[in-house]
Amino acid sequence: MTSVRVREAKKAFNGQSVLRGVDFAVRDGEIAALLGPSGCGKTTLLRLIAGFERLDGGAIEIHGREVAGEGLHVPPERRRIGYVPQEGALFPHLTVLGNVGFGLARRERTRERIGEVLALVGVQELAERYPHELSGGQQQRVALARALAPRPEIVLLDEPFNGLDLDLRRAVSAEVVATLRRSGASAILVTHDPEEAFASADTVAVMNQGAIAQQGDPRSVYLQPASAEVARITGAAVFLDATIRGAVAETALGSMPLGAASPGVNGFARVCVRPEQIVLGAPGSGCAAKILARSFRGDHTVLTVAIGEFRLPVRAPTSFAADASVVEVALEGSCVAFPR
Repeated sequence: MTSVRVREAKKAFNGQSVLRGVDFAVRDGEIAALLGPSGCGKTTLLRLIAGFERLDGGAIEIHGREVAGEGLHVPPERRRIGYVPQEGALFPHLTVLGNVGFGLARRERTRERIGEVLALVGVQELAERYPHELSGGQQQRVALARALAPRPEIVLLDEPFNGLDLDLRRAVSAEVVATLRRSGASAILVTHDPEEAFASADTVAVMNQGAIAQQGDPRSVYLQPASAEVARITGAAVFLDATIRGAVAETALGSMPLGAASPGVNGFARVCVRPEQIVLGAPGSGCAAKILARSFRGDHTVLTVAIGEFRLPVRAPTSFAADASVVEVALEGSCVAFPR
């Protein structure tokens, strides 16, 4: 069954179109990521699903019940939605216990229920602390507990890890996703971080300029982007001029099979490969490339190499010979072609 379905959603502010006919769906128990750059409309879409904003056109259903549409706007408190804003937004004058209990109806505001959700997110020992006594990660877990306490049908998370440093962000994100899966709730996560989206979600919807450019499982979205824009939004991408002959792309670095996402592209085109597909080859197995620069990254070294006038990055092991001036570069896997 579908938890959330958005059909042809439109929204404008001060005459400026923000959402242009968005279609989007999340299945029961699924975690979906809305991935896109700042200003693409992903937070506006989340706020429309929550009921914080009114649709200008289209419709929104939650578990088959229409909550927004022509002449209809069900208020947020009647949508059975949990919401985790950026940086948690805990009430500073309330303890953890008070914050989590705040959104519960009086008859449900029991220590037993609050204790259940605190245990679910792993912060039960912090019940009597105030927000200023918590770390950033602990605050986010308490914010999630507050969202889960009323037993929502779906949880919405609006870039909740932005205020955390990178290592803590990854750890807290993994813990939050594990908690959501234990709770059985469907969830929508807004993020501009492809790695966070891919690691967290069952389905990724890539947003660009007020529309869903592509939605699918993380692996498909990354390896078979629907456009050059989607490729750039979902991670580092290298574009090569190519000649397409049948199911093969001929590039300056050699031949590559086309992926399933390139039907009907023939002749001159541009192909997209990911940086990890450009590898160092054995002598005679690839194209000779001149090393222009090295950048040591700890667990690897990035080489900037030139093939003729074309420059590109290549990942090399930390043990790569420091005195090498020429390498062999080869391509692995398949590529996606776009018309020039």
